[in-house]
Order: sequence, then structure tokens, then C-alpha cells
Amino acid sequence: MGFDEQTLQALCAQLADDLAATKGTGDAQVEKIVATLSGAFGVSENEVALFRLSADRNLLRFLWPAKLRQVGAIPFSSLDSLAARTAREGVVFLENTFAAQRHANAYEKVRLEPGISSPPKPIRKIISAPILQGETVIGVIQISRKGDLDGPEIDDFSQADADALLILASEVGNYL
Repeated sequence: MGFDEQTLQALCAQLADDLAATKGTGDAQVEKIVATLSGAFGVSENEVALFRLSADRNLLRFLWPAKLRQVGAIPFSSLDSLAARTAREGVVFLENTFAAQRHANAYEKVRLEPGISSPPKPIRKIISAPILQGETVIGVIQISRKGDLDGPEIDDFSQADADALLILASEVGNYL
């Protein structure tokens, strides 16, 4: 996809305005973040994941998808979780062969859409970026592309996409 500087600045400004307007209303803020990111990266809202690091910094808790909020947490120390690795190392990861990599995938099996009986599609490609407040990691944003492993090819994410997500994640960190 790629983002030129002007588009990225406009997205940051839109995100800042939306988050400032919904400050203090957690669900509304999360929904704005997800809507903006899914539109910017051309993915569905179920291909966006937001995590918040617990106050004791031991767990990453799902903020999105909403269905995983009550049941979803990942130990900060998990070696099989890209989200945990992102939070620990505080850097962006771009993985266009994610489905072939060893990773925790229990949450990929949760049906997020009501009324659909077929199993959820696996994550094939992913970008994972830390959410920062200043220099401190407070969470993680992941953008993925899901699809059947034997299905048609899915577009790769680019380094420009990863760079853009890192910038947008920093904007999110100003408001969470």
C-alpha cells in the first residue's frame, strides 16, 4: 500500500481529532482507532488488534477485537507471541510469511463474526507495532491480512506500511 508523507500527516491529524473528541470514552476511542486503521491499511476491522499492557506489565490485554476483551490476555514473557515480543522489544515487526512461522494462534481460532459457522481464516501477513507514551511501551497495535493458506495470494505489507503504523501507533499512545 505505502503512505506518502501528506497522506500520513492527514491520517495522524484525523486520528488525533477523533481521539481528542472521544477522550475518556474508552470504547468509542478504540472504535475510532480501529476504523481509522482498517481504512488506512485496507483491511477489515477484524484484521486489527489492539492490546494494552497491564499496570504491572505482566499481561497484554485485548482492547480489540471486542469479543476478546473478557477472555484475551497474553503473558508479557510469552516467547510464542509476536504481540509480547513487540511490547518487550519496543520495535515494529513486519512478517509477510507469518502463517508459516511458529506463533501462538489460539486467538486466531475464535469466531469474531456472529452467524458464520466456517472456521476463521488464519493470519497470513502481519505488522506489529508498539504503542508508546513517550519512551514507554503501553500496548501494541497489529494489522493483519487473513486468508486461506491454499487460497489466492494476498498482498504483502511494505516497509512503508510498517513505518506508517509505527507513527500512527505513537499518535494513539498520546490518547490511551
